[in-house]
Amino acid sequence: MKSKDQLREAIAGRIAAMKQSERAAESRSICRRVLEELPPSLDGICLYVPLKTEVDIADLTQELRSKNIPLYLPRFAANILEFRRWDDDESLIKGALNIPEPPLSAPLLPAQGTVLVVVPGRAFDQKGGRLGRGNGGYDRFIHSYRSMNQGVIFWGICFECQMVREVPLEAHDERVDAVITARGRQLG
Repeated sequence: MKSKDQLREAIAGRIAAMKQSERAAESRSICRRVLEELPPSLDGICLYVPLKTEVDIADLTQELRSKNIPLYLPRFAANILEFRRWDDDESLIKGALNIPEPPLSAPLLPAQGTVLVVVPGRAFDQKGGRLGRGNGGYDRFIHSYRSMNQGVIFWGICFECQMVREVPLEAHDERVDAVITARGRQLG
């Protein structure tokens, strides 16, 4: 099995080999799949601001806004990932990682309720194994939020080329409940 760093490098190469038009088309398909799989009643959805190599969720975001479901984006506060309410793009500020995030004054994600968290990653496997970027922010958030909220659902989303046979996991790594690709739900 490849080490985490080797797998990150291999996946980066796979994504770099995709044409921009392929990434855009696959991103649109993934957004459609997420919308098809949405649970009927949600108290909130946590999204992310995509980096260049991640699934572009603009179509998903636009559709979710029309459903009036509260949306939340990640914010790094004291090197800890938290999610805060996202009402409009104008209120976003550049965060510690130079990624737009809600201001500290935005309401924090409630500790209870039926919440879907859409999780990016570098690689995923059929068992919900997830390889992140290496700082552990999502793993700590998943562990903490899952322990306080029994109504939370974690879905990884990725391009087909990011699915691997097995993600090397350590004790602190957290699994997602399902992985959504352009082909649909991969588990759960």
